[in-house]
Amino acid sequence: MTKSKLISLNQLKSELAGFSQDELISLVTDMAKNCPQAKEFLTIKFADKDSVEEILEQYKQKVQNEFFPKRGFGRLNLREAKKAISDFKKISKDKIMEIDIMVFYVENCVEFTAEFGDINEKFYNSAESIYGQIIKTVNSCDKTVFDQFAERLKWVADNACKGWGFQDSMKDMYYELHWVNDDENM
Repeated sequence: MTKSKLISLNQLKSELAGFSQDELISLVTDMAKNCPQAKEFLTIKFADKDSVEEILEQYKQKVQNEFFPKRGFGRLNLREAKKAISDFKKISKDKIMEIDIMVFYVENCVEFTAEFGDINEKFYNSAESIYGQIIKTVNSCDKTVFDQFAERLKWVADNACKGWGFQDSMKDMYYELHWVNDDENM
C-alpha cells in the first residue's frame, strides 16, 4: 500500500492566499470540529492558562495510564507513554510544560520500579533517554527554569533503583546540570 501524498506547505499557502477572512474562519473552525489535536493546538494558542494546563494534565494522564491506571495493572507500553509526550510537544511550544511532562514520565518510571522491582534494560534506557533530554533542555534555559524543576530532578536521581546501573546513570546526568555542584550531597 502506498502512502498518499499530502499537500506541501507551499501548496497550502498558495491555496489559502485566495481565501477570504470568512472562508479562513470557516476552515479553521471545521478543523477544530473534526481534528481533536487541532482543537488542542488552537486552545493552547488562544485560551487562558487554566485551559492550557488542563490539556497538559490530560496528556500527563495518558503517560500515567501506562504505568498506574486507575483500574488494573499498567501495561507499561513505553511507546504509548512517549507518544503522549511527543503529541503534546507538537501542540505546545512552552518549554516549561514540555519539561514538566518529560519529568512526569521519568518520575513514573522511578515509581514503577520502586513498586514492582527490577524491569528490563529497554525500560531503563527509555527513562535515561528522556532524563537526558530534560537535562539538555534545562541546561539550554536560565536558572529560573532549573529552580522550577530542581527538587523533582534531584528526587529522580536519588530514588532511581540500582538495577542495570540506572541510579548511577541518573546521578551522572543530574550532575551535568549547570547549577549543580559536583560535591553536593546526594
